[in-house]
Amino acid sequence: MSLRVLPIGMTWRREVLSARSKRFFCQSKWTHPSSTQCPKILAANPRILWDHPSRHLSAVSNAAAPSTTKPVTESQRRSAQLELDHMNRSTSRLLGMNLNEEGGASVSGAIVNEARVALHYWSRRWYMHFHPGFGRAAKGSALSLNALRRWDSENGGGAGVIAGIELGESSDPSAQKLSGDHGARQAERLLDWSISNGLANHGLFDSHPGEVSHMEKEDKEGGHLGISPNLMCVNIMETYLLPTAYGGVGGWDGGYAAIGHVAGDGRANGTRPAAGDQHSATLLKHFTINSSYVRAVADTTRLMKKMKRLQADFPDKLSPDTLSIKAELNTWSKRAIVFQDQTTNGAGGIVIDGMAGGSNPKEVLKSLEAEGVCDDEAEIYGEDAYTLRGCLDRMESIVAEAEERYVSMKDDRIRPSVDWYNTVMGAWARSDLEGAIDKAKRILHGMEGYDDDDPVADRANDRFPVVGDSRRCWASPDTVSYNSVLFCLARDAGNNRAKEAEALLQRMKDRYIRTKDEDMRPDELTYGAVLHTLAQAGMAHEAESILDSLEDSFERDNKGTVPSLTIYNTVLNAWANSLRRDAPRRAESLLERMKVLSSTGKNPTVEPDTISISSVISCHARSKTRRGAERGEQILYEALELYSEGNPRVKPDSIMFNCAITGWTNISGTENDQEGLSGGEIPAERAEKLLRKMKDDRLDVPLVAQTFNIVLDCWAKSETKGATERALRLMREMPDHGVTPDECSYNSVLHSMTKESDSKWVGRAEEMFKEMKGKNVSTSEITYHVMMNIYGKSRDGEGARKAEELLRSMVDEKLCPNDISYNICIDACARRGDHKMAERLLEEMISLSDQGKSKCRPTIHSFASVVNALAKSGDVDAVACAKEVVRKVEELEYVSPNSILYNSLIDCIVKSGQNDSASQAEDILVRMEHMHRSGNPDVRPNSYAYSMVLTSCARSKEPGAAERAERLLLNMESLYADGLSDVVANSRCYSAAMTAWARSSSPDAIERTLALIDRMEQNGRNCTPHGKPNAHCYNACIHAIAKSQQPGKAKRCGEVLERMIAARNSGFHESAPSLITYSTIINACAYTHGSESDKKEAFDLARDCFRTLLESNELEPCVSSFTNFFLVISRHLKHGAVRDQFAEAVFLEGCKRGKIGKQVFNNFRKASPAVANRILMEH
Repeated sequence: MSLRVLPIGMTWRREVLSARSKRFFCQSKWTHPSSTQCPKILAANPRILWDHPSRHLSAVSNAAAPSTTKPVTESQRRSAQLELDHMNRSTSRLLGMNLNEEGGASVSGAIVNEARVALHYWSRRWYMHFHPGFGRAAKGSALSLNALRRWDSENGGGAGVIAGIELGESSDPSAQKLSGDHGARQAERLLDWSISNGLANHGLFDSHPGEVSHMEKEDKEGGHLGISPNLMCVNIMETYLLPTAYGGVGGWDGGYAAIGHVAGDGRANGTRPAAGDQHSATLLKHFTINSSYVRAVADTTRLMKKMKRLQADFPDKLSPDTLSIKAELNTWSKRAIVFQDQTTNGAGGIVIDGMAGGSNPKEVLKSLEAEGVCDDEAEIYGEDAYTLRGCLDRMESIVAEAEERYVSMKDDRIRPSVDWYNTVMGAWARSDLEGAIDKAKRILHGMEGYDDDDPVADRANDRFPVVGDSRRCWASPDTVSYNSVLFCLARDAGNNRAKEAEALLQRMKDRYIRTKDEDMRPDELTYGAVLHTLAQAGMAHEAESILDSLEDSFERDNKGTVPSLTIYNTVLNAWANSLRRDAPRRAESLLERMKVLSSTGKNPTVEPDTISISSVISCHARSKTRRGAERGEQILYEALELYSEGNPRVKPDSIMFNCAITGWTNISGTENDQEGLSGGEIPAERAEKLLRKMKDDRLDVPLVAQTFNIVLDCWAKSETKGATERALRLMREMPDHGVTPDECSYNSVLHSMTKESDSKWVGRAEEMFKEMKGKNVSTSEITYHVMMNIYGKSRDGEGARKAEELLRSMVDEKLCPNDISYNICIDACARRGDHKMAERLLEEMISLSDQGKSKCRPTIHSFASVVNALAKSGDVDAVACAKEVVRKVEELEYVSPNSILYNSLIDCIVKSGQNDSASQAEDILVRMEHMHRSGNPDVRPNSYAYSMVLTSCARSKEPGAAERAERLLLNMESLYADGLSDVVANSRCYSAAMTAWARSSSPDAIERTLALIDRMEQNGRNCTPHGKPNAHCYNACIHAIAKSQQPGKAKRCGEVLERMIAARNSGFHESAPSLITYSTIINACAYTHGSESDKKEAFDLARDCFRTLLESNELEPCVSSFTNFFLVISRHLKHGAVRDQFAEAVFLEGCKRGKIGKQVFNNFRKASPAVANRILMEH
């Protein structure tokens, strides 16, 4: 949740820090100045503006941040205006001269000096006074997007004129992008005039005292550089690049975080990522590319080419040096941003903002350069200059050529600078290209190796693995260097990357301790990057350990990095991502610590804010428990109360509400959903109640589509009746609140329809799908998959065919079917037993995979679904085909068999009903056991596999099937005792084994079933996980007794019935006698043989069972009950009036209940022929 982690830590933002700004960052107790501190530093050194991270923060600020350290006096304004008027007159006079004409003025020292002064003014002073991004103030201003907007408003929206590009008719001030490049353009015109009039040979590029160089650090260290002759061109280039301050920050996560630092309240109006999502704390990786940015890159590239041409035409006057190389790298770095992966929705890559007609910035740049706006050449540096990889390769080439020149010529003017390497590493860091991390790590390793006696570098490979050989560098790393690599690791978060980040931080600390170099001190950006990487990996203990060390260090020495609110929020986010059971408790403990530190004054900057509380709520939401959902909601209401009492820092926003709502969504569809919560409300109702709470006018919380979508997802997961109707109703309400349903909204409602059995929902789903098309709502693969699932799970016999039609139509919509698409269709076939279509789709997947389309490669689920289709097909050769599918899986390299596949095969064998099905099923089970013992963890027999084999034994007529069933059952208990927790001999397994004995002809069947019942009752007394006797198990035992030919069957059945009733009365309701129980006992009594006393006992038991059925409020006698009871009457009652009266009474009861069928009447006639004939005669 900690959204402010490292947006200010964009390492490439500090790629050209001057020495003074670096010293500030290293020596200040608080290592990152706020926006209000920046002007003080800028007043001392205006060049810091180019590189200061806060420059980028203010560029995206929606808050009214101060633009100067102190009010600008009228005298200052008049002086600035007088200087501008003077420079306008001087520049106009110079541009009007033609020193090459005969009789014209000659080149004099005064003209050269006047040109130099004007060039310096337009490239270095004008923008500090009059650039719209500086509020038209004096020196000391902070670059501000608000100042641009105010300027635009005051000047009637003249942005298009300043930018030089038409921006369309947007009335939104935020859409007007200003470049403020008037000064740079004047300087470039004057530079072109100076070159064309021969001033280059008259000292135009000579060093003069008082001019400012960007190489203070190098000059201080070596004392050999002096003033760079390229400074004039570099200053113009950097002035042109001012708009990239706005283009460098954007998107809804990093931009939001950056705003928080400037605004002070940590929030801004706008949409943030979905609460509870892991990416809600991601580092800044989005870039706003607008027309001003593209124009700035084009203009700067043009100046870079002119500088290179001047170096070639006047090699004795100026040549490549450290400053010019640095400027070239910076230009290519900004240019590379244009070619990032592009998107228009902020989901990643570049956000195209303000481009007329939604133009592609790459194409706009190519158009500018091809049409001669930049130069008279159609292309620069070839087509590679218009690709991200090409730009990065060009940067590597520039550095390599400069290094070679430095080494070969021993030319200190082109001594490699740490800023070179930092710029290159920064460009790789934000590229997301394959191998970017390794590129950055190799450069850093080479920089560490610059010091021959560096013991840290010697052991770098052991603690920080580098892929390939590290390159040689000619500069030692600084804090920015390490931060660049740390940022790379943070962008590719995971446990391994987090461990690498920890190791790199330790290396950095070791180097700082050894060298005492303040430029090497880990700063807040360093710790922020490491903590962010740990947070993304959910390594909360490690993150909090770093926080503890920072607290201890600051409390002990009052030095180092002060743990800021950002750092605390990042650790809270780490606990949220950890998904540990104790995460909510640890997060709340840390929140309390923040409150104590801020209230006692020990660290007043860490008073919890909205982000802090949202992170804690997210911890509870991710616990996926009812208690967590309740506690998350409670914390939300506590924040509401604090806000109402006057604490604006904890004002609940849409993110905080989303976190609390997510808590209910995470438990929707679980047992809590079925049982209901307090007040009879289910999770989806609680979630919707929070949504409606957001509409409170006093909160001023904007309702956004994300919030609705979370609630819709909650309804979609719900298993309660009417959930789909509620979801549909809520989606229809969205426009009433000014929110337009998006793809996610529709997908959630469609997903809820997959659970409906009524065929009407298929039609309504089709209508919604057409509605999405009609309203131009985007439809992705997910939408198609949900619709295919609706068809597949419906009762429509054509569902599989319709699902396949959607699969084929995906290509027409320029969507790429994948393995999920095919698997849904195969599942639809499996539900309908259409194995031929399932096999055809599987073969198609294999064929596509062989053609290189890896996304369509079949998974183990694909093969298992085909086997399921075969199992349900009932075909004679289904088992043979299923075995062939399994054999194919065992031969393929990209898929491995697992338990699901073999379970499906066993199911197919069992359902085939073949004579030897039990033996075949047991053979598969034995193979699974062998594979598991051989080290294949995916093929692990479980209770389901054993139960299916036991079922096969129960249905089998093979000799010894019952013995095999009992052996398998006892083997299950043995395997569980050996540690296989997946193998539990449940009640279903016991029931199958007893059924196998009941159906066998073994004389020991009754004793074996009774022994198994005894064993199950013992399981209950010993509280083992194995099966306890339920009605099915007792019925299997009674069935075994009923089928036997032994005397005294009635008595034994009565004893089993008594055990069932006793178990029920003791609280085990699953053992309560059922209709089958009583019907089976009556049948057993009917076929009881023996003495008269045995027959009397059988009749009494049957009569009691029949009476129980007649008198029961829960059980209703069936036709079979009447049929069997008439058999009891005919076999165990003597002929006479009593028998006739009894038979007639039973018959009349059967007539009243509607249970008299042909077989019942035939048995009635056997029991009492006279009465039966009389009744027939009467009717």
